[in-house]
Amino acid sequence: MAAKDEICTQAEERGCCIIAELCAITLICGNLSISHGGVRIKYNTESMTVAKRIYDTVTRILKLDSAVEIKDNLLKKKHSYTIVVEDAALLLTVLGLEGNLLTDAVPPGEMLDKECCRAAILRGAFLGGGTVSNPKKNYHAEFVTNSEAFAKVLLSILEKNEIRAKIIHRRQNFVVYLNEGDGIAALLAIIGAYSSILNFENVRVLKEMRNNVNRAVNCETANINKTVNAAMTQVMNIHKIERTIGLKHLSDPLREAAELRLANPEATLGELCELGGTTKSGMNHRLRKINAIAQELNEAFPRPTDTKQ
Repeated sequence: MAAKDEICTQAEERGCCIIAELCAITLICGNLSISHGGVRIKYNTESMTVAKRIYDTVTRILKLDSAVEIKDNLLKKKHSYTIVVEDAALLLTVLGLEGNLLTDAVPPGEMLDKECCRAAILRGAFLGGGTVSNPKKNYHAEFVTNSEAFAKVLLSILEKNEIRAKIIHRRQNFVVYLNEGDGIAALLAIIGAYSSILNFENVRVLKEMRNNVNRAVNCETANINKTVNAAMTQVMNIHKIERTIGLKHLSDPLREAAELRLANPEATLGELCELGGTTKSGMNHRLRKINAIAQELNEAFPRPTDTKQ
């Protein structure tokens, strides 16, 4: 909601973009209503700032009569707002949607041809039916519309701005969604939610730092486990050699490496090298040779297994 509140504090000065924004809002959350007085358009929203923006655009800029209805939503403990525009035919004509029932309508071609108006369409679609998830949890932004045709228009505009998005069918609606941090940041910039971008990027940086630390810790833990397991195997193999043929039958370099490992069972390879005054490759070669000798002894002198009497 913070992004919508921020956008609604900014005044759009270009007339074409004001119309484009309201056109998108109409296609997202506008509904035609037929009564004894004629055909009206109703805009439904749970955002007070969005309701004020729609009302201000319709009454102050377009000079059309409208009214605001406020209802309590007891389940969500929120208010819902309905802006009612009496002369639907005139408003649709102004928006370039004349003769349309809004079921499969799209903005007129002259709007889609202008870069500024395409941005205004994204802004209006976001105000009417867009959300951005808390980046602390996951990266997700979406536009919800009941028109597949308009969903494809939104997808096309995003792609023109090199923002990757997809469309899914959810219940009776079509959802255009983004799940990449870079794309969401780019979208927020296009629709004018600049403070929200800073907050979003701050969370992204902290989240990435945490992920990097976790990866480093996991990698270090894996390396430690690998070192410990290798050392335990070496100690077991040296004991096998000691029990069967004795360490004295090993060559001097191998015997020295074996005795060094037994005396320092928890030492890393690097620490053994410092104690033994040799290189890592040399110490590693000796320990591998000891493991190979133990394997040969295991095959020649297998451990006895218990048998049932």
